[in-house]
Amino acid sequence: MTIRGYSFDGYVDEVKAFHGHVAPGMVAGGFMVELALSSLPEGGLFDAVSETRACIPDAVQLLTPCTVGNGWLKIVPTGRFALALYDKHTGEGVRVAPDYGVLDRWPQFKAWLLKLVPKTEQDTPALLNEIREGGVSLFTCEPVSLDPSFLGGKKKNVSHIHRCSLCGEGFRAVEAAEICPACSGEATLYVQNNEDEVRLTSTALEEAVGGHALHDMTLIVPRKQKGPAIVKGQRITDADVEVLKNMGKNRIYLEEQNHRESLVHENDVAIAFGDTLGGEGAAVAGPPKEGKVEFRAEHDGLFYVDTQRVNRLNAMADVILSTIHSCTPVSKGELLAGTRAVPLFLSRSEFTRCMALAHTPLFHVAPYIIREAGIIITGTEVYEGRIKDGFLPYAETILGTYGATVATSAFVPDEPSRLAAEVTRMAGEGVKLIITTGGLSVDPDDVTQKGLEKAGVCVSSSRSPVLPGAMTLLGTLGETTVVGVPAGALASKKTAFDLLLPRLLAGMEVTPDDVYAMGVGGLLVGA
Repeated sequence: MTIRGYSFDGYVDEVKAFHGHVAPGMVAGGFMVELALSSLPEGGLFDAVSETRACIPDAVQLLTPCTVGNGWLKIVPTGRFALALYDKHTGEGVRVAPDYGVLDRWPQFKAWLLKLVPKTEQDTPALLNEIREGGVSLFTCEPVSLDPSFLGGKKKNVSHIHRCSLCGEGFRAVEAAEICPACSGEATLYVQNNEDEVRLTSTALEEAVGGHALHDMTLIVPRKQKGPAIVKGQRITDADVEVLKNMGKNRIYLEEQNHRESLVHENDVAIAFGDTLGGEGAAVAGPPKEGKVEFRAEHDGLFYVDTQRVNRLNAMADVILSTIHSCTPVSKGELLAGTRAVPLFLSRSEFTRCMALAHTPLFHVAPYIIREAGIIITGTEVYEGRIKDGFLPYAETILGTYGATVATSAFVPDEPSRLAAEVTRMAGEGVKLIITTGGLSVDPDDVTQKGLEKAGVCVSSSRSPVLPGAMTLLGTLGETTVVGVPAGALASKKTAFDLLLPRLLAGMEVTPDDVYAMGVGGLLVGA
């Protein structure tokens, strides 16, 4: 059997020329590519996915137009020795993998595939002979449909070449950037040297009189006092020497001996961070104190943090940024974050790296922009007056917490068409947030989701990993957000709805991934 027009020996020669030696995995990969392509319509435009970084990608790149460079070959390292070829527009294709049901007939191939013997004990000629004899019969070929995220070929964003202000080299980036990912620490390739290490000169206390303190020095009296006893720039006196000795100081840093243009003082770092890290609604609360600045909320709203960029900033050795949890409702004046440089000075290059992460703010307070909501109480027992409704006053109370009100409300029986009609009416009246209550369990009479879907609501999540509140529903109807609150909310102090509501009132798009992420910390103990 040939492999894309090559004889077996001819293909082995190509493998040796391409790989540097005859890799059994690349030889086997050739038969896998042959089986996949022979199972697909001729003339189609296909992309490839390899589930391993070993050998298969080389075979694909040797035998097809698909390469990592042109984006037509993607590697998703599941650890399985398998590949898929698929129509790049429809996602329909085939997946080829070893046929584990026939391995006993091919002992050398089995030992190689399952790594049953060390490579040094492998009988390579016998293994290659089994691959030659077995050919495509060593593998299965099954139809598959690729996830939509793989469709459309390589997504090309328009990028530009920028010059890095640190290393001076050009680098590609979609958005304007001052320094490249290598210099910013986003992409770590090489061990950093100690060229930027800051070395300061200290002075004995008795010799420091008349000099000026390089930084604030903190006095701590347990349970009574914590604050600067000496502030930056203060002239040191004989009395100060005694205070400093009582603080355990024998040597200090003076401005006169440590003034260098190549260094950035901790207070200057704090001021720069204060100007850049906080966005809308997050204001610096006063000048730097002991090298630190704090941020407080300028108005009520939802505090949001760009967690990935904050983590990258904190990964830098010499600075820290501490915030409250992202997506926390805050009131005006509430403390949000604190930041500082750890040493007294940063090198200029380290400071530039830090500031590159703050080209846009790392956190902000989003105001509550939705001020009204529609409430639909479901349940035949409530509609017929058999039991007293508790949801409307519950909704009025929780909305009022964030300055919102109930604009319109309705009671409907457990009939999907009646619920759909009310949802349609409210959305048509311009209500941006509709809250439905009850009817979300697995009971046959609970038909809330059916009614919402009948109204055209696109349900993005019909459950949440939060307890209480697992049956909380989230969806959209045009520009209207719809949230379904399970009946258990009336019996709980706090549910998933309490976590979602401030985000929705702040106009935040809540994706399924956002909902899934609520599982960590989603066990509301005591609720």
